[in-house]
Amino acid sequence: LRALISDLNVDEAAELIALAWIGRGDFDASEWGEALTAAKQRPLRQTARYLLGLPQLADWLEQGLESVAE
Repeated sequence: LRALISDLNVDEAAELIALAWIGRGDFDASEWGEALTAAKQRPLRQTARYLLGLPQLADWLEQGLESVAE
């Protein structure tokens, strides 16, 4: 998983982080653009470490996907 995340480009990494943040409740699905902008400000090289350090990453990604799909 770490290698897969590390292979993401800047836009893909930001989208994954934004989904996690929406799933965690930091942003609402209607604030997708703001979440994406904030995620792009994070250092790309630390994305895998950051995401894998989130204790409920899988749940938050699932919740984020459900929220933005509605």
